[in-house]
Amino acid sequence: MKRRGRGLTLTIVALVAVGCTSLLVAPAQAASDSSYAASVKAKRSKVCKKKRYRSVACKKLRRRDVSIPTVPRRVTLTWDTTADINLKIYDLDGHRAGLIGGSFVNEFPGATHLGNDTDGFGPETFDDPSGRRVGYLVCYVSGPRTNVTLIDSGTEGGRYTDTLGPVPNSTQAYHTSVGWGYLPVGAHC
Repeated sequence: MKRRGRGLTLTIVALVAVGCTSLLVAPAQAASDSSYAASVKAKRSKVCKKKRYRSVACKKLRRRDVSIPTVPRRVTLTWDTTADINLKIYDLDGHRAGLIGGSFVNEFPGATHLGNDTDGFGPETFDDPSGRRVGYLVCYVSGPRTNVTLIDSGTEGGRYTDTLGPVPNSTQAYHTSVGWGYLPVGAHC
C-alpha cells in the first residue's frame, strides 16, 4: 500500500512539474505566435495590394472615416466705454460678416452675427455651430478711447485685448482697428 500511495504522489508531482513548465513556456510561445501572426497579416496585406497571388485569401479592410467633432464657435466682443466699435468676421473661404460698406452683411451659412452696438459696451457676438476657422477685425468708429476684449470659445480660440481710439491731449496717431486670427489681404474698416 505504501508503494501505491508513493507512486500516486510521484505521479502528482510529475504532473504539477509539467504544468508549471508549460506555464513558463506558454507566454514566450504566445508572444512569438502573435508576432508571427502579425507578420503573416502584413505579408498577406502586401500580397493583396500587389494582387499577384490569387490563392491567398485577402481580407478587405473597411475604411473607417474618423470624424472630428465640431466645436461650436462663439466670438464675443466687449469694450469698456460708450465708444462705437464694430466686429467684422472673415474665414478662409472668403465669407464675411459685420458692418461692411454701410450695411450689415452675414455671408456665413448657418451662422449668426448679432451686433452693431452703437451706444457702447457691447457685446457684439458671432455664433457659428460648424466651428470654422475665422479671423476678427475690430474697428473703432467714434467715441472715447476704449479697451476692447474679444473672446473666442472655439478650437484654437482665445482671449484678445487691445486699446482703440484717440489719445487725449496728444498728437500721436491712434489705433483705429486691430485684427487677430486669419484676415485676408485688404481687410479694413
